[in-house]
Amino acid sequence: MTEAGELEQYRNFVEASNDITAVVGADGTVAYVNSSVTRVLGYDPEDLIGEVGHEYVHLDDREAVTAAMETLRTGPDERRRVECRVRRADGSWCWIEAAMRHRPAGAVDGILVNGRDITERKERESDLVTTKQRMELALEGANLGIWDWDMQTGRVSRDELLTEMLGYTQAEMGDRMGGWERVVHPEDRKRHDEALAEHVENRTPYYRCDHRLKTKSGSWKWVRTMGKVVEWGEDGTPVRAVGLHQDIDDRKRSKLALAEERDMFKEGPAVVFKWKDSEGWPIEYVSDNVEEVLGYTPERLQSGDLSYAEIIHEDDLERVTESAADLDEAEGDSVSLEPYRVRTATGDVRWVMEYTREYQNEGGTAYLLGYLVDITERKRRELELQQFKAAVEQSAHAIYITDVDGTIEYVNPAFEEISGYSEEAAVGQTPRILQSGEYGDEFYEEFWETIRSGERWDAEMVDQRADGERIVLNQTVAPITDGENDIRKFVAVARDISERKEREQKLREREQKYRNLFEGTRDALMAFDRKGYLDCNDRALELFGLDSVAEFVEYTPWELSPPQQPDGRDSKEAALEHIETAFEDGEAFFEWRHRRADGTVFPSEVKLSRFEYEGEPALHALVRDISDRKEQERELEQREKKYRSLFEDTRDALMLLDRDGFFDCNERTLELFGADSVAEFVENTPWELSPPRQPDGTDSEEAALAHVETAFEEGEAFFEWTHQRVDGTTFPAEVKLSRFEYEDEPALHALVRDITRRKQYERQLEEQRDDLDVLNRVLRHDIRNDIQLITAYTKMLADECDDGEADGHLETILESADHAVELTTSAREMADVMLSADEELQHVDLRTVLESELDEVRSAHPEAVVTDETTVPRVTVRANDMLGSVFRNLLKNAIQHNDAETPEVTVSATNRDDTAVVRIADNGPGVPDEQKGAIFGKGEKGLDSQGTGIGLYLVDTLVESYGGEVGVEDGSPDGAVFVVELPKAE
Repeated sequence: MTEAGELEQYRNFVEASNDITAVVGADGTVAYVNSSVTRVLGYDPEDLIGEVGHEYVHLDDREAVTAAMETLRTGPDERRRVECRVRRADGSWCWIEAAMRHRPAGAVDGILVNGRDITERKERESDLVTTKQRMELALEGANLGIWDWDMQTGRVSRDELLTEMLGYTQAEMGDRMGGWERVVHPEDRKRHDEALAEHVENRTPYYRCDHRLKTKSGSWKWVRTMGKVVEWGEDGTPVRAVGLHQDIDDRKRSKLALAEERDMFKEGPAVVFKWKDSEGWPIEYVSDNVEEVLGYTPERLQSGDLSYAEIIHEDDLERVTESAADLDEAEGDSVSLEPYRVRTATGDVRWVMEYTREYQNEGGTAYLLGYLVDITERKRRELELQQFKAAVEQSAHAIYITDVDGTIEYVNPAFEEISGYSEEAAVGQTPRILQSGEYGDEFYEEFWETIRSGERWDAEMVDQRADGERIVLNQTVAPITDGENDIRKFVAVARDISERKEREQKLREREQKYRNLFEGTRDALMAFDRKGYLDCNDRALELFGLDSVAEFVEYTPWELSPPQQPDGRDSKEAALEHIETAFEDGEAFFEWRHRRADGTVFPSEVKLSRFEYEGEPALHALVRDISDRKEQERELEQREKKYRSLFEDTRDALMLLDRDGFFDCNERTLELFGADSVAEFVENTPWELSPPRQPDGTDSEEAALAHVETAFEEGEAFFEWTHQRVDGTTFPAEVKLSRFEYEDEPALHALVRDITRRKQYERQLEEQRDDLDVLNRVLRHDIRNDIQLITAYTKMLADECDDGEADGHLETILESADHAVELTTSAREMADVMLSADEELQHVDLRTVLESELDEVRSAHPEAVVTDETTVPRVTVRANDMLGSVFRNLLKNAIQHNDAETPEVTVSATNRDDTAVVRIADNGPGVPDEQKGAIFGKGEKGLDSQGTGIGLYLVDTLVESYGGEVGVEDGSPDGAVFVVELPKAE
């Protein structure tokens, strides 16, 4: 390619760029600027040639720009990047990111500047900073506390402010939502709950409620609660909410207290003041809402440390002093002062309107009484209107205003310059004076229909100047409405884009010719030869973080790479090798690690293809960012490691199988079955790792296939199985099969747990149960019958014996025999309890059982007084046939362990919501406190004393098996009370 051709190609690239490209000479003057300066800054390129460039830079940024250019002049190989504000043609400021490089020779011969408009980015950054600062100030100044609520568990995490504002510690408030809800005022609870429910049901964007909460001292405090559900479950239920509490007690109470006072003012929120009419105007009184309006507390203003004159803006103090003198002539009438400024407690400036009158108290002291109305917003709107008018007058765009009929009422100076019509010639006319005849009636009918409907109209129009020259205007017409949303006027803004449209047309023609090759793909494309890059598409600039093609082609392929590739190879050497391969073989395909301009790296797929460029071999490179694919591969590898770790670390045997057999297992499986490797294990089928038949006689292969098919059809199967190890030994197991997808095909996950020890324990329990059954039969028949015979013959012997000394011995034998009968009865009942432990509970009528036992104990112990204090309620409880033993043992215990001359026992029963309670009170010695927790222990009194303790142990065992409770209390005035609480049957 000839030097002239290269120059022409470079100029075409520069002119087609969306960024400003300029050349600045050694003296700082502009030697060249491309046409993008018109789009970005509004200047004609020819108007800037010969101008001193830094004079267009904002004063605050000029020093940085000048320093950067001076560095470039002294160091030709240096590059500099500067962000600065540049003045547009219309007088506004535009943020530009300028990349500068000194090119002291060749076609450029100066400092090459590439500028990109970053105004929107800077505005966003400024907005973010402002928003963050406001949020921090709001949280600090508004007395806000944060809360985080787990809506499934009910746990709430609160900062200390939330509890301290009510006087509680965090421990006192607890970490449950109920701790907060219980302090809500009863009158506010419904409103509070409705506000929360509205948000949870997605009818409001967030939850907010002002309500009263009870402090630790017992008073009520107004608090504002705001929150939002930030996490939802898959079924749509709320999972987690966060929010804040704000102490608004002072503000709320002030508002309520000032409600009547404020009704008297029509101007808006007002602060009532009472000043002493002396130097500085000491404040005698101020209404509580002064803190809301000006930030000062009433106490501070009324303390005398701060006079009213000290809060008046210093530039307005003299004028206010002069206006105050007019009060002497007002003779008691109210005087309205011109608006003036005051400083708030935070140093902010607010505009106020003052209404004041003078009066004297009975002692003759002069005072001023009045009120201030905050009109800051009104003054702000007035200032904005003034600024808007100045902006309109100075705008480079034509602006004109019409009435609702389209008659022009106002034009700005730019309108006169662009249209050629003076203000005198345009006002009173309609915009028809600009019509070029290019459009028909339908066009203008649509235009009027749009703006009269209240919508804005935008279009590029071919219009005509006063001298007949055609111009292209980018016009926006919008309605101006009043407070009732009625259209009062129309405003139009027109920008002359004639030259731009002409340039755009030429640019499109050139761009279409050259860019078709590059812009039709989503991948980064670039062309280069052995000397370096020739060109690239926009995706390449985006991918590598560069601003222009001119900047991109300054790099070599290895300069856009880290020093070394992941395999340790030098990037330059490896790149040259791939390039040479592509030149020799016609193409090369490989993965590569690239580096962006900001230093970040990314993995890519690169394809090099050879082609002819102006008669010389060159390469076309396609670069595809594969960061997402690599990340997915890493995540997949991590998941596989994690699940493999879980698979191997479990204590149970885990294996995977499909209908063809096993295909994987963990180490515990190999250990359990005695296999040496996974390969050896998967050679077996499930029935080959089992004896031919299961303990119930079923064929192992048929039963295994049935369980497998059940799991495939229903999703899971759970059963007990006898397995066989490789060495032929068997063991019982618990097996759970679960269906899952493996490589898009159904498979099963099998968990096998060795239950040998459990089976041994079950057999041991069964043997113990058999032994207990034998003991029960012995107690029921053999021992009890022998003791009853002893008792009968002893009575017969006593009747026939007249020896007094023998009578005593016989009485002892009878008492011991009775004690032995009682012992066998208790032991038999205990055996019955243990043998019936697995039986299901029944519905038992409490009255029938209790009355039966009362009748029996009265018959057996006539020396005792047994009364029922209340009628036993007709209630059904959850128990079994042994329930009578509970009351029999308690009643006998109350009589036999009673040291009173006449034992007295009182029984009462109470019917509660879910339970029935029976109380058995006696007049005996009672139970010491240190023994109350132990008397229900097994064999507490010993087998060699009167009463073995088995009876109370039996009572406790039975009641506990029913799901109830039994305990002992002190009687009144003495004795003990045994309390039995039984669950009612549903």
